[in-house]
Amino acid sequence: MNLKLKPISLAILVATSQLAGMANVQAANAATASAVQSAQAASKAPISTVASEDWIVYDGTTYTPVVDAVSQHLDAARKAFDAKDTEKAAAEMRAVAEQLKLQAARASTENNALVAEDKTLLAGDLKYAQDTAKHMNASALKASAAAAAIESGKIKTTADLDKAIDKAARADMERRWLVTDVDTWYPVSEEPQRHFTDAAAAYARKDYQATAAEIRKATGYLRLEAKRATGVAEKELNSSVAQLDKLADAVDKGGVKSEQSLDSAFEKADHALALSHRAKAAESWARKDYDKAGYELKAAAQGLEGAAGWAGGEAKAGAQATVADTRALGDKLVAGVTYTRDEVAKGFESLGNSINALGRKIGGAQMAPPFKPSA
Repeated sequence: MNLKLKPISLAILVATSQLAGMANVQAANAATASAVQSAQAASKAPISTVASEDWIVYDGTTYTPVVDAVSQHLDAARKAFDAKDTEKAAAEMRAVAEQLKLQAARASTENNALVAEDKTLLAGDLKYAQDTAKHMNASALKASAAAAAIESGKIKTTADLDKAIDKAARADMERRWLVTDVDTWYPVSEEPQRHFTDAAAAYARKDYQATAAEIRKATGYLRLEAKRATGVAEKELNSSVAQLDKLADAVDKGGVKSEQSLDSAFEKADHALALSHRAKAAESWARKDYDKAGYELKAAAQGLEGAAGWAGGEAKAGAQATVADTRALGDKLVAGVTYTRDEVAKGFESLGNSINALGRKIGGAQMAPPFKPSA
């Protein structure tokens, strides 16, 4: 494995240069008859990506990043419980429940808007969205019950606490990512790729425990994204989560003898992320959330670049122009500068074609659907 070919360093350079290139983006020609102006204010400060270093670890193998109010309160509850501060632990668990209820209420509101605005969703996708509030409310009840059990002394160990918030409840909590705001998910959108790169570096130095841990951290983010996705993107992400879980277990046991096994899993995971973010960009465009569509496109470009990097030099070179063009279009939508519908349609089409071409190369099971600019 040639680490110099990995896309993380390029991603960092591009991220740091985006603001410098914004002035050129804002010089777009406003005289075109088919021009479209974003409803978002051009002066809105762009959202930057950041690294998250805090984790909740279940059973020593399942990593959940601490990135929002729900995970922050859950992490605080576990730490307080470990410190034998049961009063604080119970209070933090009740805060988890309240945050989940707020997210459930938001999910209900957004589901109603989804029904009113988007008649093209598959029935299964729509049902999943409508079930989100119910599942998060169920998790809120388990969090409240855990708080009461902590106070009564029924929960005596962290393992007991984790059992109270069981796998089903944790999966339902992850559904909050379906309605999470761009200010929450975009700052950590580059984290899977960072952990894939760290995993590759750890494997190269034969530190297999560190390799497995980094894979599991990346998987934590993919698991969240899978809950935010629907349709073919959800299927591809769930498939990648299962593959990465197996890979991490195998690496941990010293059962992976080839770096190619890592490359193959990582390229498919990044491809799934690109597929998912492009789909979310199309949804945001249809709802006239143009800045959100821009952030989704930028994240899709990151996924495509990462997948192509793991697939090799030829694939990376083939995707390079599309990655650059997609980021430029995303910057325009985020900044609220003038663009044309034809430009947007061409950008989505080019991105979809590149994702699909790479998917055929690496054996991806799902393809990006056509973009409907008038939707």
